[in-house]
Amino acid sequence: MAKKKNSGKTSSKNSKKSGSSLKVLVLIIVIALAIVGFKKYKETGDLASVPGAVVQEVEKAIETIQKENADSTAKTTEPKTEKTEKTEKAPEKTTEAAKSGSEQAKTEKSTKTYTKGNVALPSGLEIPVCPGTKNSKDHQIRQFEHYALCYRESYEQAEWSAYELTKDELNKKSGRTNDFREDPEIKTGSATLNDYRGSGYDRGHLTPAADMAFSEKAMSETFYLSNMSPQAGPFNRGIWQQLEAQVRTWAKTFGKVYVVSGPILEKPASKYESIGKDNKIAIPQYYYKVLLAPLYADGNDSKTPDDAKSIAAIGFILPNEACSGKEFWDFAVSVDEVEKRTGLDFFSLLDEKAEKEAEGSFDISIWK
Repeated sequence: MAKKKNSGKTSSKNSKKSGSSLKVLVLIIVIALAIVGFKKYKETGDLASVPGAVVQEVEKAIETIQKENADSTAKTTEPKTEKTEKTEKAPEKTTEAAKSGSEQAKTEKSTKTYTKGNVALPSGLEIPVCPGTKNSKDHQIRQFEHYALCYRESYEQAEWSAYELTKDELNKKSGRTNDFREDPEIKTGSATLNDYRGSGYDRGHLTPAADMAFSEKAMSETFYLSNMSPQAGPFNRGIWQQLEAQVRTWAKTFGKVYVVSGPILEKPASKYESIGKDNKIAIPQYYYKVLLAPLYADGNDSKTPDDAKSIAAIGFILPNEACSGKEFWDFAVSVDEVEKRTGLDFFSLLDEKAEKEAEGSFDISIWK
């Protein structure tokens, strides 16, 4: 600190000394030029030219001296100025950072985005991206109160049905409504009850009715035929039902799970066998289910998603037939594998790195 003070005094003294020197020099120059002007007058006899010549020469001398002093002052004070500016601006940066962080936190809170350990779980995470958007006539997103689906007219069923199931939603408040009905919101017309009647196939739920038992309305909305797909009886009432029950166990274990289910429609609709009296409903050969769950630092006992430290994902591809002697675990695959078969992009709202790590492989021990 002592060195900085002495530097300031020295700079001040130099400045005063420089100012005095300037006055002396100007005076000397004026006297000298006056003599020169007088000589010029004697030579030319033109008195009018003398003052101009004197002033012109004085101005040049002053300009030269001022420029030299300015350069000298800049060299002396420049480091100090830079240091001062940095010190003064630092608090402004800190304030802006704090303000930005505060606004970001408010935004995250308002959009239900939870971030912990570089893992973001945004609202609407379960909704996949499907290529069918290019043909609006064969692709319609249908949003219900507690789940959503994408209806494909050419197959007369949804290619995906998605929802988020939390631990709190496992409290059963409604019995099975069984009110199967057409979906009036499907612009091209959904499958009908007549299509399934006498077909030999079950009206298989994609989003299960039992997962929506927390509300009578939510339960009822799963019985729209837009949420149905023709499933073999032994499959629907066997391994598929067992997997659905396990999803509810996972919701209790992890606090919440993101679920997407549907048929694998990997061929043109005309290449599938079909049922239907009013419409041709393609009979899928395989069904899939993909899940994503947050993992918590305290062993998954946390009640709030803010404590999530990482995520885990898993997929299943099951044949539409009786799977005697097998468990759904036998059909576990990575989410990437399901994406290859369906052409869908699951959990696309995740951070790219987190999505790649979660979907590229699966650890069965996390889920068992």
